[in-house]
Amino acid sequence: MMERIMKRVMLVFAIYLGFLLASAVSMSGEWEKLKPEQKKDLEAGKAVYEYVKTENADGTTGGYARSLILINAPIKECWKIFCEFDKHHLYFPRQKGTVVIESSKTQALIQKIFEFYVLEISYYIKYTIDHEKHRINYDLDKSRPHDLEETSGFFRFEKKDDKTTLFIYAVTKVETGLKVPGFIQNYITSRDLPNVAEHVKRRIESGGTWKKK
Repeated sequence: MMERIMKRVMLVFAIYLGFLLASAVSMSGEWEKLKPEQKKDLEAGKAVYEYVKTENADGTTGGYARSLILINAPIKECWKIFCEFDKHHLYFPRQKGTVVIESSKTQALIQKIFEFYVLEISYYIKYTIDHEKHRINYDLDKSRPHDLEETSGFFRFEKKDDKTTLFIYAVTKVETGLKVPGFIQNYITSRDLPNVAEHVKRRIESGGTWKKK
């Protein structure tokens, strides 16, 4: 009898411990790494822009620019709407056109056309899609015509709670080259990142109906 009771106690304890560990994992993402003032801005509906410093394997330092924003929608809804790649030009800032060349569950090849004042630039991007992690890495397809010399980065969605999702947009590399003025590079890595985050938030919170003017 006593042995049976002890087994039940141990089972309940194991279930409780598993619950605690699961909770810890769900809360141990990017949100927990943010500064209090960043969290305050995000909870107020603002986009947060920052430069993340990194250290390479050889000891040299690097970094990348990113913008974050909180979206008032479950992560599944965010992911579903964002993965409609052929509609990105309807709400991404400065994006004039989107053409999905190839698409599968884990990859996509997309032509993007942007407009900067009187200048139009076009290039092809390769998406690597991770549905489990709600993350898309992107890289320039240099085998096709491209007005940019280099660009790479990622989009990521992280669950904050059942009704709120943290969106992260990062540009890890961008080189305009000789074809495009350098001011566009600065614009992409400082001005456009928060704008993209804000537009993604509006699109998703509208249920996928909001369009830029």
